[in-house]
Amino acid sequence: MVFGFFVLVNRDRVKTFRTSSSTAMYHCVYKTTIQCTSGVIFPAMLRVYSPFNDVALPDNTVTFVSAKMSIPAAVPQDLILLEGISIISVPSDPSLDTYEHSVPDLPYPMVVGLGSVTAPMRTLPDGTSKAFGILSTDYMHDTRMTSNVWCIQVLFCVHAYIVYGRWQLCVGLRMSTLGEDSCTKSEFGCLLHWSFF
Repeated sequence: MVFGFFVLVNRDRVKTFRTSSSTAMYHCVYKTTIQCTSGVIFPAMLRVYSPFNDVALPDNTVTFVSAKMSIPAAVPQDLILLEGISIISVPSDPSLDTYEHSVPDLPYPMVVGLGSVTAPMRTLPDGTSKAFGILSTDYMHDTRMTSNVWCIQVLFCVHAYIVYGRWQLCVGLRMSTLGEDSCTKSEFGCLLHWSFF
């Protein structure tokens, strides 16, 4: 799950059908970005269920979003997918110069996830940092989607790095394991709470 403020642009209303029925559903789809404190910005697409007669939000509307998230293996070429659970728009007209004055200064989203350890903990070349892989899955866009992250622990601070080619998405992480030393065994999972930085 991701929580945070997002600027929405390129709105579109789409009609979709579930694979198991012929019932039509409507969604508003927006382009947005995920901003990291390192300065890296990743493209994303937000899809939100919308009643039949609902109106899409105007471009440059800032919203507080809670959404499911899937990070594809080809990011940044492929968009990070967000499946909106709730969006709340910041009041006022986004075309006004003063609009951003009413937006809280929280540019980096928070992420909470549950995943399985996919690689045993190993010591990195610095001799103190340890790393292990985590696989997280969620059902969104009518299918099961997965995200892979590498978690790196430096003393008592844990960071997760999502590495795709030369791109690194770095997220700070607090970790609670499901048992002593469970993060060194792939059959156990870890509860992850991280924020982009």
